[in-house]
Amino acid sequence: MRDLRDIINNYIILNAEIADIYVVVVDSAISSNLHVFKSRLGHRFIDVGVAEQNAFDVASGLAREGATVFVFGISTFLLYRAYEQFRSIICENKLKVIFVGLWCGLYYSDQGYTHLQIDDINVTRSLPNLNIYSPYSAPSAECCLEDALEYMGPSYLRIENPLPDGDYLDDYMAFDHSTLNGSKALAILATGQSVKRSLLASKNINSTLKLDIPVYPLSNLDVKRLQSQTQAYLGSYQHLLIVEEHLAFCGVGAYIGFLSAARQSGSRIHCLGVGDPIVRNQTYDRALEF
Repeated sequence: MRDLRDIINNYIILNAEIADIYVVVVDSAISSNLHVFKSRLGHRFIDVGVAEQNAFDVASGLAREGATVFVFGISTFLLYRAYEQFRSIICENKLKVIFVGLWCGLYYSDQGYTHLQIDDINVTRSLPNLNIYSPYSAPSAECCLEDALEYMGPSYLRIENPLPDGDYLDDYMAFDHSTLNGSKALAILATGQSVKRSLLASKNINSTLKLDIPVYPLSNLDVKRLQSQTQAYLGSYQHLLIVEEHLAFCGVGAYIGFLSAARQSGSRIHCLGVGDPIVRNQTYDRALEF
């Protein structure tokens, strides 16, 4: 797996001059792996220091002048320290600011609760005009970036462990997205790194129990498109298992359960994510195992 940060940064570099792109960071150039962008396009790079609210204010000003602005940082710090600016200025006014939130999920479990980004889908899906993305592979990350760049409004890219040792896929899965699998008993819907983990689980189940359980990735997580994306699965399968590195009771699975109830679709929804009690002060691998 390639470093997902390099994929995002290379895409921005290729489009920076054409799309009038600026990058704003909060003393996070190193953790965001932005040294190449900074060296090549330093005039489009702004580091505001440890000042998350200021970062979104600067991004808002640039966006009002017609620029496309990428804001990079550790997701939990950017979202919660600057939530008012993100909600009331950027999202409400539909400004073209693309928030790249790194190290989501359980990655920083050993850093304590302040670093855990396990409820951001729940928080951001209520924001107006916001597109939410959870790429699951290198190609899907590029597709998400293309969609965000075309959209005339704010976007949030939820990135879990972007390092080469992470569980993102390099390529798309080898199945047809346009048709549903023949088996109607169970399907798995997954986000981010959980897509690869679910594929491995599905292969293991197939080899040991001879059961064919399809896995479908979910990359567009904002309310309107998630509804459109999942309507084919609701009612088509007796059971849907939603796997995500997020709090189970308020994440993607919870919203799909709501859609299922509202539509009276008949699918039984099962959510596999971070449960209660919340995992704290453990290594990432131990937190995932828990």
